[in-house]
Formats: sequence, structure tokens, C-alpha cells
Amino acid sequence: MFMPDRASACVLLAFRAAHGRHWKAKLLSLWSTGRDVGEADGACLRHLRNRAGPSWLRQLTPRRWRAIERLAAPGDPVLAAVFLDRARAFHRGAQIGASIALAPTLHLLAISCELGLKAHLLGHGWTDDALVRDIRHDLVRALDEARQLGLPAPGRPLTDFIKSLGPAYAVHRIDALVAGGYACDIGTVLCETTQLLDAVAACLSPAMPGAATLPTSSSSPSA
Repeated sequence: MFMPDRASACVLLAFRAAHGRHWKAKLLSLWSTGRDVGEADGACLRHLRNRAGPSWLRQLTPRRWRAIERLAAPGDPVLAAVFLDRARAFHRGAQIGASIALAPTLHLLAISCELGLKAHLLGHGWTDDALVRDIRHDLVRALDEARQLGLPAPGRPLTDFIKSLGPAYAVHRIDALVAGGYACDIGTVLCETTQLLDAVAACLSPAMPGAATLPTSSSSPSA
């Protein structure tokens, strides 16, 4: 489903605050008569009309509104950069271990996915405390929340990897899962995890500092 960018999300929230409980009807009326351009931030409202349209406005659920509120929040680009840097480090570890042992490699990949997805969330209104409280180590939910906040869908192999491995990872049961016969195309998943982390970096840019300007942190991210 269409999601606005941060600037458009801020405009939409401001319009809702200004027009009260019937704001949707007001905006639909403005869109249908062309009077939206006369409003404050009218150009942005027109842009939303052209990209999303009335059906999108009517279908905004409370959960999607929460995502828009997060989009409008400033986020934490510094901590997001730290998480993404750590995600890439764990991914490099998984690449090294891929030819040695499956279970440790899967665990490193799961950590990489978790930190990468959390980096996206941190850049789009989530706080570290909220991640610890509401996401914890749930890869499936982290991916779903990141998708709500504009992260492109990963390929099917990585999506299947997250769905199948995620529940075991959340309860520290990857060894048991592998002992039970779990297998995946590790090369493809490694490749798609690289693409996931690159997509996170692209979504965070330019708000996120570049890799060369990552801050030095004495504490580890709370994966």
C-alpha cells in the first residue's frame, strides 16, 4: 500500500489536527473541487491526491495511521547507522561461516536481518525502548513493521527464510531447527540479505550518516 514520505506525512497530520474528526471528508471535498491548492501546504496535498487518491484515504486503518505518525517523527539516524553497521558486520561473519557450519551461520544471518530491520525502524520514528518492548527478536514482525514504513519487499528466498527461521530464532532454537532437518539456499539468502541492508541504507539516506562518519559507540545495539 502507498505510504507518503516524511514531509507528506507531517502535512497530513497537520491537516488532521487542524480540521478535527471530519478531516477526511474535508480533504476529500478539497480534492474533488480542486481547492486543496488553496490550503497551507496545498502543493503537498495535491501531490498526495495524485499519488494516493481518495480510496487510499478512506482505507487508512488505525495501524496505518500509526505508521504515518512514525514516518512524521524525526527518527534516530545516528543509532540507525550504528545498527546498520553492526548488521553488515554480522553479515560478513555469516559469509565467512557459510562453508563451515550451518547453524552458527543461520544465527549470524538472523542477527544481521534483525539489526538491519531495526535500523530501518529507528530511522522512521521507532525508539530503541519501543524496539526492546514491542519487537524484541521477532523477525517476522520487524519485517512487517518495516514494510509498513516503506521498506521494499525482499525477495521470496529471504522472506521465506525470515518466516521459517524467525520463530526459532526468537526462542534460541536454531540448533534444534537445523538438527530437525532445516535447510535453505544459504548463498541466495546471503545475497538477498545484502540487498536488504542496501535497501535499508537507501531508505535512511540522506538522513543517515554515511559509513565513513559512523559514530564510535561503546555500547552494543540491543538486538
